[in-house]
Amino acid sequence: MLRIVETTVADKIELAAPLLRAHWDEIARNKRVMVLDPDVAAYERLEAQGLLIGVMAFDAEDLVGYSVSIFAPKHIHYRGLAVVNNDVIYVAPAYRGAARVGLALIRETERIARERGAKLVLWHAKPDTALEAVLPRLGYDVQDIVYSREV
Repeated sequence: MLRIVETTVADKIELAAPLLRAHWDEIARNKRVMVLDPDVAAYERLEAQGLLIGVMAFDAEDLVGYSVSIFAPKHIHYRGLAVVNNDVIYVAPAYRGAARVGLALIRETERIARERGAKLVLWHAKPDTALEAVLPRLGYDVQDIVYSREV
């Protein structure tokens, strides 16, 4: 039975470790410098301040997907704007497509964002991924394009 739940993040890192590794293996572009090493203390600080939104998908007791976002009650450039910026979203390959787990994670993140007073939700999508394909169908527009280069 699939469940989508709001949850804390810092205390779930160990539970999420296999999915985090699969996520990193699948999409990290600069693995030499982007070494998987979550900062649990930073997640704890953000959670303690009410600035983290954690949503997880479970099939029975198995974690099959997650979305973690940072809530900023005041945008640094637009003080009157509360914004949610997604940090990571991932769904195990077996739960993509028909199961609509990714869509459920997005919708629950949006619901919590609205509940906290956010007016804008930002998602980071790698080119040529399912997330990049689905966001425009959900009414999202391109806000920025981010380029990277190792230095």
